Amino acid sequence: MSWTGSAAGAAPYAVNSIMLLQPQEAMEQRVDGAEALAGYIKALNAAAQEQLQRAAPGAPASGYVVVAVRADGARKVWLDYTPALPAAVEGPLRAALERVAPMPVREGAAVFAINASLWGGASASDGPSPAQWHQAAARAGRPLEVEELVLRLFDGR
Repeated sequence: MSWTGSAAGAAPYAVNSIMLLQPQEAMEQRVDGAEALAGYIKALNAAAQEQLQRAAPGAPASGYVVVAVRADGARKVWLDYTPALPAAVEGPLRAALERVAPMPVREGAAVFAINASLWGGASASDGPSPAQWHQAAARAGRPLEVEELVLRLFDGR
């Protein structure tokens, strides 16, 4: 009998919860129904599962797949995990997620996060806080609402 470590037998991707990062009223104005959002999240989860099944098992990680979809269909994904994902995992995973066809968004941007454990990691208990968001807020020199923050990042600010 041999022992290969807890990450080897753990599911590469397990969803714990979904978090809207805008008030529900704002999401309702931007997204055409809960079914559209649910379908997009389901497609993102399938893409993550498929990509991570191809990757070598990594260390258990806790965190979020943070997603913003703009009205023109552009989307950004931030992977906010502890411990940080190795570049060989993070880059291909982000690319796979960004290839998923987004849900339609009427105006501005819709922003949400998927609390997902990787390779047996615990459910994240703190909210998402991607490093790029901190950098953009610092450049702005003032507190920003989530939608304004992600729209600045879409514009490279």
